[in-house]
Amino acid sequence: MPPSSGSNEFSSGIHHVDWPVVADEERLPRDAMEALDKLTQLNGSSPSASAHACGAVSLVGAMLATAGYRGLVTLAEQIADELDDEKRTELTRLAKVIAGGGSDATYGALADYAILLYRRYRGMDGGMEYRKLLHLMQRAGFSPPRLQNDDDLARTLDRKGECWPAKISIFGDEGDHWILVGRDTRGLFVFDPYPREDGSQIIRPGEADWKRYVEAIGKDEAGRNTIGFLPAVSSSDGA
Repeated sequence: MPPSSGSNEFSSGIHHVDWPVVADEERLPRDAMEALDKLTQLNGSSPSASAHACGAVSLVGAMLATAGYRGLVTLAEQIADELDDEKRTELTRLAKVIAGGGSDATYGALADYAILLYRRYRGMDGGMEYRKLLHLMQRAGFSPPRLQNDDDLARTLDRKGECWPAKISIFGDEGDHWILVGRDTRGLFVFDPYPREDGSQIIRPGEADWKRYVEAIGKDEAGRNTIGFLPAVSSSDGA
């Protein structure tokens, strides 16, 4: 999803801005969920790639929410056979830097990890296709919810550690933006990769925009860019 100029908002009233919440050079906190609350797809060293990287950043969010920073090392290992030597080496390096927690473990490094994933798995339209994101989620060890109900997030993701992407619409009637819905030790949450005006990328039940996200997911639009949870269809055609 490319950025626009200035601030923008969904038709449902969720406000976004077109700049990162934190600078790339800012050190990551020890708590991975605290980091996720400030991570955006507009962080990182490539503005052109990051503008379309919502699917990859959502996958990174799922790893942070369930396995912390070490989850990025695990993911790099799980998809190593699908990467060329250069991308495999760089993804592994970034994962270890981030997990190590040293001075180079920054928001920029975390975003660049996601951008590497995006560049490997992006589709012809510049974003990440359903089948490729499904493939990545499955390679990362995630399973589709047993019962997908776009209007009932609590029943769809009812167990701690469950995470699954959903597509919503920002600029039109078709789905054009990936977000992540999950459940961690604190309960249900939505992670929106695009920078939010209030500076918090994690939204929980009872917070101001929660209902707006639920409504944005819970639409049933026909066509290739269907709004709603990532469909649990076969990814046997490869990545």
